[in-house]
Amino acid sequence: MSHNFKPGDLALTLVFDADIPQGSQVEIVGRLEKGQTLTMKGYPFVLPTVGWLVTHPLIAPLNTAYGAAELMPLNGGVSIDHQKSRGISA
Repeated sequence: MSHNFKPGDLALTLVFDADIPQGSQVEIVGRLEKGQTLTMKGYPFVLPTVGWLVTHPLIAPLNTAYGAAELMPLNGGVSIDHQKSRGISA
């Protein structure tokens, strides 16, 4: 599934990453194109799909990449902590 994120949007990670646990709230930094080459953790990586560059407090000020199907948008600007305090399930 592809989402039309823009920088600053919030998303929920749907998969475990070595640095960011599944179910974490991340901030979108930018869009990544299929075939684009990134250097991640010192190694070049060719993106197999469209994806998104994100950041999270566990890795800030660095960024990491997720495929489009690995993120779920958090619409309405409501953070996970705010949802929990209001009794809204994510």
